[in-house]
Amino acid sequence: MALARGLALAALIAAGPAALSAAPPAQDTDPAHFRYEPLPADGAVDFAIDKASPTFEFQSGPSAFRAFALPSPARPYVVEVRSFVQGGPDPRRARVLYPVVAVLTDDFLVSRSTDLELLRFDLPLLEHTTAPAYRVTLPVDPSATHERYLVVFTPARLATGRALPPITNPDSAAEAARFAFLGASPYGKLRITLRPGEMRTAPPQPAADPLVP
Repeated sequence: MALARGLALAALIAAGPAALSAAPPAQDTDPAHFRYEPLPADGAVDFAIDKASPTFEFQSGPSAFRAFALPSPARPYVVEVRSFVQGGPDPRRARVLYPVVAVLTDDFLVSRSTDLELLRFDLPLLEHTTAPAYRVTLPVDPSATHERYLVVFTPARLATGRALPPITNPDSAAEAARFAFLGASPYGKLRITLRPGEMRTAPPQPAADPLVP
């Protein structure tokens, strides 16, 4: 599996840097005015972030985004956000939106947000995913928090190219892909999956608000 993962990531590296297209001018100025689409208590929702999506001036820069309202079941659950690698088998056309997720409280304040380093790469093995994808997972405990919404976007800084470290084997290819975020795109096809979970969320840690420029 490690070899397959390394080779799949090497495909993105072989594609070379893909500069992010300039995002449209920010349209939304207040998270309270976002359109929050409801999520089911259990199951999956497929969606796209594309040129028709709303945009916002996040702390990391402008980005198209989608916003969702979390369900309020009685027990803890887990939210998984997957962003699928697109472009087919030709590595020169491989592209992916590297997702970041901000979780908002019921008064639209940021409770926590994910980091790019939390992304995991999934291959379509053991029915974990239907296509190669980057995944981030968040546990939610409705009884312990006032978290009600989540916003999915991508950092604008990924438009900046980076020098690659040496690539000598699949492991170094994976490390290079993680470092450079090659094949980065401002748009992509994603899936949110909710499933039961027993994990409790840690108390929100002080962090920069990704919604504040």
